[in-house]
Amino acid sequence: MFMKPNLIAENIPMATPASPGGMMSRNDGIGSIGGSRGLGGFALTDGETRKLIDLIYQHSGIVLTPDKKSLISSRLHKRLKALEFCSFRDYLDYLQNGRDSDAELVAMVDEITTNKTSFFREHHHFDYLRSTILPQIATSEWAVLNIWSAGCSTGEEPYTLAMVLAEYFGTTRNFTIHATDLSTQALQTARQAVYDNELGAPIPLGLRQKYTLTGRGSQAGRFRIVPELRERVSFSQVNLIERNWDVAGDLNIIFCRNVMIYFDKPTRRGIVNGFTRKLKVGGHLFIGHSETLGDIDHQFAQVKPTVYTRQP
Repeated sequence: MFMKPNLIAENIPMATPASPGGMMSRNDGIGSIGGSRGLGGFALTDGETRKLIDLIYQHSGIVLTPDKKSLISSRLHKRLKALEFCSFRDYLDYLQNGRDSDAELVAMVDEITTNKTSFFREHHHFDYLRSTILPQIATSEWAVLNIWSAGCSTGEEPYTLAMVLAEYFGTTRNFTIHATDLSTQALQTARQAVYDNELGAPIPLGLRQKYTLTGRGSQAGRFRIVPELRERVSFSQVNLIERNWDVAGDLNIIFCRNVMIYFDKPTRRGIVNGFTRKLKVGGHLFIGHSETLGDIDHQFAQVKPTVYTRQP
């Protein structure tokens, strides 16, 4: 049960949110954990490491190197145990020939990557959005404001955007936010919109009181985003290294932060070219603090660090 203080409770049965562990979205680093034998005692050979690295790259665009052998072994032991395989050789055969190999490729990437995300992360982006971009949009002829949160992870970014837009426009301007990620596990959590209380610490108090519901009973210690915002955000699975993105064009804003840092240059070039086709001229692209477009050809002008505008 979730309720506003002194308001009628919103009675919605909730599943326990999935543990964060999706695509490279909001990833601040892929570290080294454990040994090459892994926690479950599965030995990983150098040849098997190379094959797994190739599969991860082909499926997700994430670039790993052979020195991540220990990480790969330790993080994938859970998948081997879940599928009751005795060796990485069996697991590789399943990934390449198994009936549910596509779903397992997603599960494998979930285990390899580590999400780090939060509400109002890199708050200066939202400050700039509020102070500069939204006033421009308010005087424009755009009837509907369309935003894409690419690599949305467990939903904190698109819900932050929804709070900022709702607070600025109220009911005067319609907006939609399409949020995507490769990870089905992360998307499940995002759709539920239920978070542990400590994750709400970055949300300004006034916005938290206005746009979240407090958990009661079995949901004590959690909060949920209000339905008025949830209905403004849609979620779907999109693999950025593919070009048939199920995302509408004529976008005003794209947030793709701390995602492209894990791709090689050709992959990043292809993604940025795709963003160019999706954005309106004059639309804005936000990227992560460790990312740049400086080493690839593009049709964007930098308006401030990590913020770009689409050129004709």
